[in-house]
Amino acid sequence: MLVGTAGVGKSVLVGTKLASLDAEEYLVQNVPFNYYTTSAMLQAVLEKPLEKKAGRNYGPPGNKKLIYFIDDMNLPEVDAYGTVQPHTIIRQHLDYGHWYDRNKLSLKEIRNVQYVSCMNPTAGSFTINPRLQRHFSVLVLSFPGADALASIYGTILTQHLKLGNFPESLQKSSPQLINLALTFHRKIATTFLPTAIKFHYVFNLRDLANIFQGILFSSVECVKSTQDLVKLYLHESSRVYRDKLVEEKDFDLFDKIQTEVVKKIFDGIDEAAEQTRSLNIYCHFANGIGEPKYMPVQSWELLTQTLVEALENHNEVNTVMDLVLFEDAMRHVCHISRILESPRGNALLVGVGGSGKQCLTRLAASISSMDVFQITPWRGYQIADFKMDLASLCLKAGVKGLSTVFLMTDAQVADEKFLVLINDLLASGEIPDLYSDDEVENIINNMRNEVKSQGLVDNRGNCWKFFIDRVRRQLKVTLCFSPVGNKLRVRSRKFPAIVNCTAIDWFHEWPRQALESVSLRFLQNTEGIEPTVKQSISKFMAFVHTSVNQMSQAYLSNEQRYNYTTPKSFLEFIRLYQSLLRRHGKELRSKMERLENGLLKLHSTSAQVDDLKAKLATQEVEVRHKNEDADKLIRVVGIETDKVSREKAIADEEERKVALIMQEVKQKQKDCEDDLAKAEPALTAAQAALNTLNKTNLTELKSFGTPPLAVSNVTAAVMTLIAPGGKVPKDRSWKAAKVSMAKVDSFLDSLVNFDKENIHENCLKAIRPYLQDPEFNPEFVVTKSHAAAGLCSWVINIVKFYEVFCDVEPKRQALSRATSDLTAAQEKLAAIKAKITHLNENLAKLTAKFEKATADKLRCQQEAEATAGVISLANRLVRGLASENVRWAEAVQNLRQQESKLCGDVLLTTAFVSYLGFFTKGYRQSLMDGTWRPYLSQLKVPIPVTPTLDPLRMLTDEADMAAWQNQGLPADRMSVENATIVVTCERWPLVVDPQLQGMKWIKNKYGKNLRVTRIGQKGYLQTIERALEAGDVVLIENLEESVDPVLGPLLGREVIKKGRFIKIGDKECEYNPSFRLLLHTKLANPHYQPELQAQATLINFTVTRDGLEDQLLAAVVSMERPDLEQLKSDLTKQQNGFKITLKTLEDNLLSHLSSASGNFLGDTALVENLETTKQTAAEVEKKVQEARVTEVKINEAREHYRPAAARASLLYFIMNDLSKIHPMYQFSLKAFSIVFQKAVEKAAPDESLKARVTNLIDSITFSVYQYTTRGLFECDKLTYLAQLTFQILLTSGEVSVATLDFLLRSPGQTGVTSPVGFLSHQAWGGIKALSSMEEFCNLDRDIEGSAKSWKKFVESECPEKEKFPQEWKDKTALQRLCMMRVMRPDRMTYAIRDFVEEKLGSKYVAGRTPDFAASFEESGPATPMFFILSPGVDPLKDVENQVTAVSS
Repeated sequence: MLVGTAGVGKSVLVGTKLASLDAEEYLVQNVPFNYYTTSAMLQAVLEKPLEKKAGRNYGPPGNKKLIYFIDDMNLPEVDAYGTVQPHTIIRQHLDYGHWYDRNKLSLKEIRNVQYVSCMNPTAGSFTINPRLQRHFSVLVLSFPGADALASIYGTILTQHLKLGNFPESLQKSSPQLINLALTFHRKIATTFLPTAIKFHYVFNLRDLANIFQGILFSSVECVKSTQDLVKLYLHESSRVYRDKLVEEKDFDLFDKIQTEVVKKIFDGIDEAAEQTRSLNIYCHFANGIGEPKYMPVQSWELLTQTLVEALENHNEVNTVMDLVLFEDAMRHVCHISRILESPRGNALLVGVGGSGKQCLTRLAASISSMDVFQITPWRGYQIADFKMDLASLCLKAGVKGLSTVFLMTDAQVADEKFLVLINDLLASGEIPDLYSDDEVENIINNMRNEVKSQGLVDNRGNCWKFFIDRVRRQLKVTLCFSPVGNKLRVRSRKFPAIVNCTAIDWFHEWPRQALESVSLRFLQNTEGIEPTVKQSISKFMAFVHTSVNQMSQAYLSNEQRYNYTTPKSFLEFIRLYQSLLRRHGKELRSKMERLENGLLKLHSTSAQVDDLKAKLATQEVEVRHKNEDADKLIRVVGIETDKVSREKAIADEEERKVALIMQEVKQKQKDCEDDLAKAEPALTAAQAALNTLNKTNLTELKSFGTPPLAVSNVTAAVMTLIAPGGKVPKDRSWKAAKVSMAKVDSFLDSLVNFDKENIHENCLKAIRPYLQDPEFNPEFVVTKSHAAAGLCSWVINIVKFYEVFCDVEPKRQALSRATSDLTAAQEKLAAIKAKITHLNENLAKLTAKFEKATADKLRCQQEAEATAGVISLANRLVRGLASENVRWAEAVQNLRQQESKLCGDVLLTTAFVSYLGFFTKGYRQSLMDGTWRPYLSQLKVPIPVTPTLDPLRMLTDEADMAAWQNQGLPADRMSVENATIVVTCERWPLVVDPQLQGMKWIKNKYGKNLRVTRIGQKGYLQTIERALEAGDVVLIENLEESVDPVLGPLLGREVIKKGRFIKIGDKECEYNPSFRLLLHTKLANPHYQPELQAQATLINFTVTRDGLEDQLLAAVVSMERPDLEQLKSDLTKQQNGFKITLKTLEDNLLSHLSSASGNFLGDTALVENLETTKQTAAEVEKKVQEARVTEVKINEAREHYRPAAARASLLYFIMNDLSKIHPMYQFSLKAFSIVFQKAVEKAAPDESLKARVTNLIDSITFSVYQYTTRGLFECDKLTYLAQLTFQILLTSGEVSVATLDFLLRSPGQTGVTSPVGFLSHQAWGGIKALSSMEEFCNLDRDIEGSAKSWKKFVESECPEKEKFPQEWKDKTALQRLCMMRVMRPDRMTYAIRDFVEEKLGSKYVAGRTPDFAASFEESGPATPMFFILSPGVDPLKDVENQVTAVSS
């Protein structure tokens, strides 16, 4: 067993020795211990390389010997019984050579194994069980001596300088530098010793190795002279030692030691040492990013330029980081970069959340072209998931050879066992059981070629070692932990590699200069601030931040409350300032614009009235002219209308006549048409007969030599009928007929074109005989000849047609005459109508003229009336808004002043919102009025600010406050401040609300739109995700001191993808900008980590004395005078409603007036609306005044009960402070309220109000006393009773603060000798101190002068019952207590009892156990009883008796 402190090389020595053993004979199993190693885990690791031999024997494979190398032997947890589990199984094996199978419970004999171990006696359990230690040969490995160290590092440095071709002179200075390094290391190690807070102040060989590792980065270009070498060493030693230091005084001491040692060893280096004070930084990117070369940084400007370029490159391909690269930040980037560039360089960055650890690491990794990996915890993320992430990470680094930074923060350590893996990874690069056997085989196979290329044998051992070495080289673990609390100290003890195997870079509180430069950088781009005051604003911002830090320390010291500020808080302060400045600037401009518009409209209204009057006079003259013109036109139109009427009567008569003629014509026309219709069949038949004739059958007819008589008669008849001019031929023989038919075509044409309407009379006479012949029938003739039959039919029908036609002809002639008469009548009528039309046209023209004249007249009248109306409206508007005219003008002036002071007012207001939420009233006032305002007034370039600025007036108004109070917010100042911070802050508000008063208001304020959930509640993440997308308000209630890491991105508002998404666990959720998160805790005094306090705005909603007094006053009055309290409640709500209404009316008035466009004076609705608004506002204002009078009367009546409420409030706060004595003493306001209510009910009634209030006070005091003492340990009851009495007397003014302070503190003068024997020197010192007070002047002289009487008093058995000598017996009870305190402190218990009895009454000091029956009455279904029992006490009998009493 090798025993030695950290960093002396134990593990390296053993590892080297074991690696040198013959692999054919020996098998080595590394067994690193950690805090959580158990015997079961250890047994599994020990059994892994074993195989079963004969029987129950087990051993390593073949004939090999197995060596277990146990590192950090004393690290596992020591249980409550002083046992270390893993040690017991090793001891069992070493004692008996076996252990048991854990499943079968059978023996396993373990052969051919031995143990080699290492332990650090300054870590873990410090020692191990002697019964285990006796089996080991213990070898102490101390820190190497100076000669050994000089030899080791001298060899390293000399070789480096020689191989790097450094100048000869430089190589000669090597021993000096080694001397410097060793001397300085000894000084540091002996000066900076570890303490509980500075637990990491351990300096060993690792630190020396790190320093020389940094020197080995150098090249000839970097180090050209001894001076350069010393500067490089100073830088490296600062990185290794100084970056670990935690306090300013340690820095100063370090710098002092460093300077002294350098001056002592190197002569003439003073100048170089001085230069290093301002800028001595070496980094791999001093000459630009690209080819890494370790060089000194020439100037801050060049470094800034390089890092800004690096940041821009990073932001192009990664999530944008908005960093301000001030000096401290740039230093840290260089420090982190140096660590990442070092072989096996792992970093532990220690700083409160929001210091920039992660951002600066990402930037440094980007400069070194390394990927950054962080785990993403989700709900249920366990160690198995963490192992999977680490396994893939190691594959990426070891197999693919990708340089990766594994970044891990406090918040991501969901389980402390995660750090077991981190510890192993840091210590050895190997995590046991990280990969399955198959995965190990794959890794080894992937490594074979590369192992061969290195000239090594590609066996399993070499391949695995090559993989582990590459993982250690390529994977850089960077831990970002917070120093707050003892968590880091405990972790470093449980997992020493976290401190031992990392380079520590401690992130300190940002210096004032950094705060100023950061704020100034942001302010440069902020509009609305005069450039001259930006410097002053940045100074004030830095001052605010540092002053809150100081006040937080006082707050912790006095109140035991933890309030943190971090750099992130400061950045959020700046962002909120910019946001509020923009918002208020916009609101102010909008208000001014509206008011100015309103004033402009009012001024223009007055100016326009005179113009409107002149316009009205002109319009009235015009109306008169228009009336005259219209009257003339009316007369002319009348004459013309008469003319048209007369002509129209004539036209109507003519029209009637024409109608009669038209009727007659129509009748005659109908008769003609009817007759002609009769002739139509004959004509049709004749035509049909003709159609039967054609050239063929006529030629056939003509060919008859001697036709039958019937045929010849037909031809004769035809010749008769068609005889031209009525000259009937005498020769109508067949021969003559044939001649007439000689030309068949012309004969047919003559028949077709025969004038059937004009047959000559002679022809008709001549044809009659033929027609009368019975054989002259087509039916008969057809038998003789078809052609003849057709001609026969034609003749008959033509004659028939003519006969009918002759009957119709007279009628047609009559029709013709009637038609001509009609035409004449119609022409006459048309002439008359034309005349009428002409007259109508003239009349229409005149009518149009008349209508136009009438319209003009009406228009002029309307215009005149409108102008008169506008004048009336304008006068009404001017009269109605006369008061507003003055008030608005003043308001505009005030707003202009506000605008000029806006940057300062918003600055103070933002400081209030950002930093004061968690402080109580006194601290808030102290910071605001006692610290910040005075600083503002002493700035060289003053910031314009309103001297009497109230932040509440900037952020809210009476209407808002009234609405909040209606929603259940207590009316006291603190509650209103808290509510204002809740609605204004941009970080999520975290409400510390043990009495749930803020919760009541929040739930009423948001109503149904509020989504309420708790961490751990089933489906709570889904509730948040849905609300996040929908833009709802989510309340997470009953928060504990730690928050689920899954919510980290949501709490930090870490939006991704251009602000559209937030990652919750492994899920990207759409982010609605309307989303709002409210956090709530019932814990009275929570200790939230700085990271959470930076992400949220803590708001202390704990009830205040004034606020509780008002609530209890309302409660007592509601019981005593319910009518009065109801009236008060209604009146308060009404008053609040009035305030809201008045504000709304004022806004509407301005809105209507300013939004009116064009000639708004004509807008009657607008003016009437303004009048109505004004009238309503006046009525409301009147009601407000009446309500105020009523309120004063009600308040006067209520004030009689205030002493009772004040006493109750005082009692609650005394009771609430008992938790400072013992954490078990916890009392809720809800329970107290019930006690208070019952006390009021139990108080003795009295007709006199004054006596009744006295009874109330007595009942409340005693009830609360009983309720409280029932739950106190006996030893604490008198303490509580004394405090109760003192506070009651102090409140009533019966005792002075100075006297009470003396009693409690009992200060005494030191170094005084008692002149009297009955008083000790200490007692006399107390008397001297008491004598210096005015009330006790000359007490010391009186005691010396009347020593006998004083001795009798002091030495009496019960001095508290005796009277004080001389006039001192007339002193007040408290003054007598003070004297008793210094003379006989042993009797103070009894004296205090007597004091309480004198002041409060004997019932308070009567020693009796609480009556169970009385206590039982106070309990109920929702108020259980809880017994805290001392040994030997059994309340069962009391309970059984009570049960019997109740059941009977």
